[in-house]
Amino acid sequence: MDYRADRIAADGWHIGFLDIPTHGPTGTVRAGAGGFGDVEERGMYSNSIGVGFRTFNGTNATVNYNGNQSGDVSYEQQEVDWGSVEVNLQKTDSGDVLLNATLFPELGLLGTGQQVFNNYLLEDVALEEFRVQIGGRTGGASMDLDVDNLVLNVFKSGEGDSDGDGLADLWEKKFDLSTDDDGSVDPNNGPDGDPDGDGLTNLQEITLGTSPVDDDSDNDGAKDGVEDGGGTFVSLSKTGTSPINPDTDDDGLLDGVENPLLDFVDADQPGTDPNNDDSDGDGFKDGIEIAAGSDPTSGNAITSGDGIIANFDLKGEKYSEENFGTAPIVGLQAKAGDSDGNYYQLLETVGSAANYLSFESSEDYTGWESFSFQMDYLSTEMQADGFAVNFLSTETHGESGAVQTEGAQENGLILNSFGVGFKTFQSTEASITYDGIDVSGRLPFTLTNDKWASVGIDVDRDPITKTALVDVTVYDEPDRQGLAEEVYTDFEVEGMTLEDFRVQLAGRTGGSAMNFSIDNLKLIVDGSGGGNSGIVINSVTREVVNGSVSVTITWNSREGQTYSVLASEDLALGDLTLWDELDDGIQAAIGADVTSFTETGLPLDTKTRFYIVRIPE
Repeated sequence: MDYRADRIAADGWHIGFLDIPTHGPTGTVRAGAGGFGDVEERGMYSNSIGVGFRTFNGTNATVNYNGNQSGDVSYEQQEVDWGSVEVNLQKTDSGDVLLNATLFPELGLLGTGQQVFNNYLLEDVALEEFRVQIGGRTGGASMDLDVDNLVLNVFKSGEGDSDGDGLADLWEKKFDLSTDDDGSVDPNNGPDGDPDGDGLTNLQEITLGTSPVDDDSDNDGAKDGVEDGGGTFVSLSKTGTSPINPDTDDDGLLDGVENPLLDFVDADQPGTDPNNDDSDGDGFKDGIEIAAGSDPTSGNAITSGDGIIANFDLKGEKYSEENFGTAPIVGLQAKAGDSDGNYYQLLETVGSAANYLSFESSEDYTGWESFSFQMDYLSTEMQADGFAVNFLSTETHGESGAVQTEGAQENGLILNSFGVGFKTFQSTEASITYDGIDVSGRLPFTLTNDKWASVGIDVDRDPITKTALVDVTVYDEPDRQGLAEEVYTDFEVEGMTLEDFRVQLAGRTGGSAMNFSIDNLKLIVDGSGGGNSGIVINSVTREVVNGSVSVTITWNSREGQTYSVLASEDLALGDLTLWDELDDGIQAAIGADVTSFTETGLPLDTKTRFYIVRIPE
């Protein structure tokens, strides 16, 4: 198709291949029919294939089938001058489709093409009878789009085969095989030929959708001939994987490096099963475990420390994921960029999302007097709509499972619960909520973009009146570091009768969107069960001073709080009265969120020493 785009501001356009049994042989079908996102630049239709070209706040393309959508792929959109676009679909006998989409700078597919999608795999495509539809959208901003010379060529098996060898001429031309030689002159041109030496004949390659001139069509390190697609790893010559999907089990590892017959060594020899995304069944994908420095074949999990709700580095955190929108859940991500390890992506710039990450209750906080919550976040391509942190009443909402907000997720309105909402659409404004009511009104805040930053929520509550004072602070660096902006200081919430609670994150995107990821969620609660929950010894250092050993421990603390430090050489001493109380009057400094204590004078032969930090009774 030839096309011309000009004065581009928003929103985009698409090419749709509509399923006739679903949408009929004629007539306009609006994008989103069948319950999908009503956005023309995505081209989402039930039982149909769409290729979308988004032009709002960047140019990103997507492919989808029946509402299952690819991630955004950036491309360069030509303006003013006429260009052209080609979409090529190749269907295999197994029902999969390989899609290629290329933009050309001149009419009639001339000039140097810009390949936007290269052999993108759509699995289990039932589309048979179809017709073509072009759609576009403009909103508050707009664009001009003209189209011309739409050409559709459809080739069926056995048609267009000049030499009668069972190989379509179009396919032979694509791979520089002769259309006039059935293999009589050069066997490599015929159906039984194997020009790339991968063990598959040309007839098998055209059926599977693989390349006859590339022995590893998906570039995963395994030859096409050994990837039999059976779903079970038998041997290196029969891996069970797909020859057109480099990561068959979608675990973040290429099929070619996964070999369950070997022991785990590293990312180059993971010892994992290429047909099982979680080889040891511990709940974490193989690629995520390797990124976190863990053995993906061991089944071992490391439990989280007190105060750490989640850092997503395989610490055994328990949470529920729910999506009440049309965009898919993004979820756990391996270390990337300047992240300190794995992290969780709550929102992405795709479709309309209403995503929830709800953590299970781990302790009973009934009787709490104060708590401190902090979270690192990464926001990119920020347009809309926002996120919220909620502290859910377990009495009302149970000890696990997502709880939907009342209205927009970024407002954080939930009955019998406390929350802080962060709106990011058109302006960045925060609000404090309790029992489903916005009790504060909105105040502006600065949302740091394109680098990791953090947010802190601190609450002090009178044990008698239940009046709570709330502080909300945002920081331009992770872990409450860098420039601090106080959004709310000592904001008073009367009658906060919330007792035992758990944490939930919620986020939303709509016509506009954002990428939003979180990491290192920490909750420190004082006044619950003795007030010791949430205290974490973060570091222990040992040094020799004047012929004896000194040990310094550092823990997270709350300013003004008094702490006690105990020590023992025998962890089996469960009765803490048998431990040495080193100091019961260590007071955390004002403005500090960590406190240190040094024990001196230990013998040089001291090899083991255990420490406990607690709030004195």
